[in-house]
Amino acid sequence: MYGLHAHAVRKHGRITVFVVGQLPDTCHTAEVVDKYPGGNRVYVRDPGFAQVFIAERVSSSGPCLEVLVPWFAAVDILDSEHTEVQVFVNEDLKLTIPVVEASDRYVVYELTVSTGPDRGCIIVPEDQPVLAIYSHVFGPASHDECAKYVQDNC
Repeated sequence: MYGLHAHAVRKHGRITVFVVGQLPDTCHTAEVVDKYPGGNRVYVRDPGFAQVFIAERVSSSGPCLEVLVPWFAAVDILDSEHTEVQVFVNEDLKLTIPVVEASDRYVVYELTVSTGPDRGCIIVPEDQPVLAIYSHVFGPASHDECAKYVQDNC
């Protein structure tokens, strides 16, 4: 997998790990196959990290287009203790990332190419990744302040 990167946010004892990468061609697939804690992995002694396990496979059926294929996954891990997450691909450690505590602040984004009266605004937590089709227009602020902005401007 190319360009693998991840972001981990904890809120109310739950870590949400966002993992993004690119598969080398259309014959490759990837999926999250396990996590720790809360998955099928059992350790005699805690490894000191939350963990995400991804399996990348090659399908032999049909022709393969030689293009990079975007891949994304989100994994929830019930864990209030670990401060870092390890990401494994085919059992090989690829990344170790810090867990960021979630903020109670929010941001307003609107569709970049929006036209007409509906500007396509969304309110998301401050540290949540957003697709590049959105542009930041307000915040960070409280949810109520963001809702007022949306009501007045979107």
